[in-house]
Amino acid sequence: MGILYLNNEGTVVRKDGGRYLIESKSGELSIPIEQVSAVILISGTHLTEAVVTEMLKRGTSVTYLSSRGQYYGRLEPIQSIDADRQLKQARLLDNDEFCTTLTKEFISAKIHNSYVILKWFNRHHPDVILKNVDDIKILENKVVSSNEIESIRGFEGVAAKLYFEDLSRLCRPDFRFSGRSRQPPKDPFNSLLSYGYTLLMYEFYTLFSIHSLNPYFGFFHKTKRGHPALASDMMEEWRPVLIDSYVLHLANKNTFKPVDFETNHADGGVYLNREQSKIFLKKYEERVLSQKTNDKGEAFNYRNQMENQIRLIIRAIEEKDASIYKAYRIN
Repeated sequence: MGILYLNNEGTVVRKDGGRYLIESKSGELSIPIEQVSAVILISGTHLTEAVVTEMLKRGTSVTYLSSRGQYYGRLEPIQSIDADRQLKQARLLDNDEFCTTLTKEFISAKIHNSYVILKWFNRHHPDVILKNVDDIKILENKVVSSNEIESIRGFEGVAAKLYFEDLSRLCRPDFRFSGRSRQPPKDPFNSLLSYGYTLLMYEFYTLFSIHSLNPYFGFFHKTKRGHPALASDMMEEWRPVLIDSYVLHLANKNTFKPVDFETNHADGGVYLNREQSKIFLKKYEERVLSQKTNDKGEAFNYRNQMENQIRLIIRAIEEKDASIYKAYRIN
């Protein structure tokens, strides 16, 4: 099962028996229906009514994004809704112990993974002096020993600032950046980060849909209108591993150049152009499906592992025991 990305402007997907027929300016492609578990449509692409109906019947979620990664909305099948599970999830939002235990796990893993990523890249760039890694490690320990979400939030904010300072030092000169900028991204590196985080968020959103969790009921990020807080929670441990490290790799390997980006004069944001965004989507999919081996010698890919994390959070919710959840940590 895989995610189908539709990014060629003018692309139309039709139903042809037991297959989806994808028609674009570059030709036609036919895919068995059962191979598609989710679809991401970039503006300018289209699904026929027969395709939409088939996807709703099969429980295939569809996400609509702009060419710059802005989220428009989703097509949601009704069979993904389990009200009993979501009620259990909602009731735990007021359980301070449950929320704090999960928050410590999410954020300590994020800071740990950030620290390891910096050390990894520093081994390949020994001439770069990282100024913040020791302080980042101290902040991880502070999160582990803390029992207040607001304190953890503060430690996470400081750790993120220090982390991005050192991450920039590891970039090749024309991709260096001054801190994290989000809405809009102000430079090419932040543009790639934001695009990657958008894809990662809706990777988790799709898994929530499949496993009947409510993506808007988060345990660390505050619940607010239009923000999938649980997706933001679950992303934390994955940002350094799946997006930050890969964006740094792509930048340093000259996969993208500053000329591949354009500035939107309306908001001052810097965005990857449409043609190059196709390459980023392709490389993202290769990244999440690349085969890895865990400490036990077992093969896995990142998408499988993210689904394993979803199963753990479900167990924690069903049993009302946050200690069941173990974040994904790299060594």
